[in-house]
Amino acid sequence: MRKKLITFAFIFATALTILTPSAFAAKKNFSFSVTPSISNGTAYSAPNPKDDNEQNAYIYTTSHNIISSDKFYYRVKRSASTSSTSYTGFIRVTPNNASKIVNSYHTYAGKGTSLVLQADTDLYSVHAEGYWYS
Repeated sequence: MRKKLITFAFIFATALTILTPSAFAAKKNFSFSVTPSISNGTAYSAPNPKDDNEQNAYIYTTSHNIISSDKFYYRVKRSASTSSTSYTGFIRVTPNNASKIVNSYHTYAGKGTSLVLQADTDLYSVHAEGYWYS
């Protein structure tokens, strides 16, 4: 009887692990080098399909040359097109907040929606690297 109970518990735990979706979004890396005079100071990440229905983007900048007087911004868009839908407004990136930015979507983006991270600079050339969760 005990052996059957252990076997059942193992099968149940295995099935639960396989069938339960992960609660963690995929981590996507980015690397931006933007200059105001090139492409209007704009660059885009590779597409990042959403793994969940949470309505926030989490952006972690791990390496950068941002200074406090920079006018450097992130926002989340549907694609790397100037006419594509914006899911967040621009958020200014400074040396103080660059390590972690949480930006809420103002347009709904459900699981499977492919989004890009846009970097924009208006004053100085900026290099920023890190990762984000859509």
